[in-house]
Amino acid sequence: MIVVCNSSPIIALASVNRLDILKKLFSEILIPQAVYEEVFAIANKEIPKADFIKVRKVKNKNLVKVLNLYLDVGESEVIAFALEKGIDRVILDDKQARKIAEKQGLKVIGTLGILILAKEKSIVEEVRSLIIQMKKRINFRISQEIVNKVLSMLEEPLL
Repeated sequence: MIVVCNSSPIIALASVNRLDILKKLFSEILIPQAVYEEVFAIANKEIPKADFIKVRKVKNKNLVKVLNLYLDVGESEVIAFALEKGIDRVILDDKQARKIAEKQGLKVIGTLGILILAKEKSIVEEVRSLIIQMKKRINFRISQEIVNKVLSMLEEPLL
């Protein structure tokens, strides 16, 4: 399965040294240029470059401009690129970006959804400890209610 990914899931998984989860779950992970710049070129040089994550350029700059009225450039490029290439799955954490992507017919998963899939496919044994580490290392912002809902669903101890 091919996905287009935004920066926050990459940063979150890299913070717990688990970028491998993306590689194990998806056949191809694509990121637009703006996401590459956010993750690897500017903000987080300490994140190792993952050769399985491919950088692509968005051609539909007009759609990016329209989306930029509501979203940051990385999220805008993720949605625009997915629509442009007919890729129906995106990885986004931002609530507004998720809503817009879904309205465009895209299937959205976020960092917690990736962790759920990883546990279901026995890629990770426990999600709880990864969430705790993400919260400590990068101040991963997710409501306690949602975290506990996920942990309950996975039959793990609540936070």
